[in-house]
Amino acid sequence: MALACPSCEAAAAEYVGMADDGRNEMRCTACGHHWMLGAKPVSPRAVTPKPVKTPTPRAARAPSTPRAVRTAPAASAASSVEAAPVVRRFPTLDDVPDEKLRRLAALKAAWPRERPRPDPYAADFRRLYELMFSRAGLPHAEPGQLKDFVTSDVLALSGNTSSFSREWRKLGDRDASRRFRDAVEYLLRGESGDDEQSPDDPPLEDRFTALADQTSPHAMPGAREAVLTHVLAVARPERFLPVLTVDGGSGGEGKRELVASVLGLELPAVDRTRHTIGRVACGSNDLLVDALGAGFSDLDDAAAFLLRAHAQG
Repeated sequence: MALACPSCEAAAAEYVGMADDGRNEMRCTACGHHWMLGAKPVSPRAVTPKPVKTPTPRAARAPSTPRAVRTAPAASAASSVEAAPVVRRFPTLDDVPDEKLRRLAALKAAWPRERPRPDPYAADFRRLYELMFSRAGLPHAEPGQLKDFVTSDVLALSGNTSSFSREWRKLGDRDASRRFRDAVEYLLRGESGDDEQSPDDPPLEDRFTALADQTSPHAMPGAREAVLTHVLAVARPERFLPVLTVDGGSGGEGKRELVASVLGLELPAVDRTRHTIGRVACGSNDLLVDALGAGFSDLDDAAAFLLRAHAQG
């Protein structure tokens, strides 16, 4: 599938190689124009925590009234006062215990000897779909290629895709591929169509939530958290790990379990107000990437390291 040149519009794009910032360099074989494909790298960052208010201490109780002669109404009034609920803030790198950081450093030092052989198909898979999900490539993506992306386990274990496959069959190839392309476009570029975050669009985390919760008109039935994270891991490889869910379920290899075992931190529960699925999914990803630091060939390598560190307890 050849991409169109942004200069002469000929479908003659040729892949040249990967630039230093992780984007793909393309060349038009018709006019010789060179351009960079993909979004500029975004520095991973955890969700900024909000300060937790400390409760105001109660006034000292007068010692003159003996416990035995307290009146029933006073006791009833005291018992009716409930403590304000504690709001859990999102953890940051500063919260990681020192012993976890030391263990992480020791495991990283041993990683070159333990690194498994990479999947020979992963690089080609990533290159194909990174081009396919680009602004120029997405309109031309074929239905079979889009469906195969969701159900493939080449880059990351896709999990149970029966709901997505059922909805795809119900809609048919034409409508299903159109709706999936629309969901991917909105996730990556919003209404504005810009690869950079536009001030006119909701942030990525909130677009993710609207698509995962199926409250956006751009949502594709069956394309929820795992599918959306899979798209981000391919289209934004400089930021997103190929770890597709917050909660790992019976497998126990979601971002919540990795944060707990590798960093010793507890993620807040997903809710529909402050800690939405998009904010927890992106925030936990950024927290893990920040903690891992440098020393990995890419985030596929970093994800393999995380799974090994988690398995070792």
